[in-house]
Amino acid sequence: MARWVTAQTFRQGWYQFWQDCRKVPQVVWRRWAGTLAIGLGLCALVTLTLTVWAKGHVDQGLQDWDVRLLPVLAEGLPLSFSKAITWESPGNLIGMLPIVGGFIGVMVARSRPLLVATMMAAYGLQFALVWIGWGYWNRDRPDLIVGGIAAPGLHSFPSGHAVVVITVYGLLAYLWCQASRSWVERLLIILGVTGWIGMIVSSRLVLGAHWPSDVIMGAIVGLLWLTTVIVAVKRVEDAI
Repeated sequence: MARWVTAQTFRQGWYQFWQDCRKVPQVVWRRWAGTLAIGLGLCALVTLTLTVWAKGHVDQGLQDWDVRLLPVLAEGLPLSFSKAITWESPGNLIGMLPIVGGFIGVMVARSRPLLVATMMAAYGLQFALVWIGWGYWNRDRPDLIVGGIAAPGLHSFPSGHAVVVITVYGLLAYLWCQASRSWVERLLIILGVTGWIGMIVSSRLVLGAHWPSDVIMGAIVGLLWLTTVIVAVKRVEDAI
């Protein structure tokens, strides 16, 4: 019964989304898609360039810098190991899906197809950027913190957590600020989301799941991709 209800809900939501998409002029969709495509290409180029640079400098001081800095950050950041396990959860794939899915569901119900497509593109395409780094450089995860018990077996550079949380939570913060008419509320949103992202990203260092340079690279890629998504939205704001 539950599966049938879920399937019917998904089917109805998809049908409504498709109908709403047809109401948006094609020129708007082309402008939106073109902006994302150009931005994605530039982000991919930057990601590859930085990955090539980092891999080339790993034996020229970068690895030594990471080895020295990671224990200092793990001990100095305001998170214990146990609390870091909790804080990293809103940034992993399972933790992000309810947030992304909930936003998409609300926007489908409100007939906002461009925002639905924007969130799907922002969340989905960021994986492509992360895999550029992972595909070019199979960097090993750290084993300096608790013997690397919290470090997964996947590639380390860049931090996928950093990319996805900056992209998704940054986009939500931008849209919320756009909807707000109070500068105080906007300031609180910015501070709150920045702190939220900071805690999630910091948790990866406290757990020893990434080298500091992995996180820095992830933050750069995430900010670039978030900027691309926001520019795409701004170019079609009148249609939204």
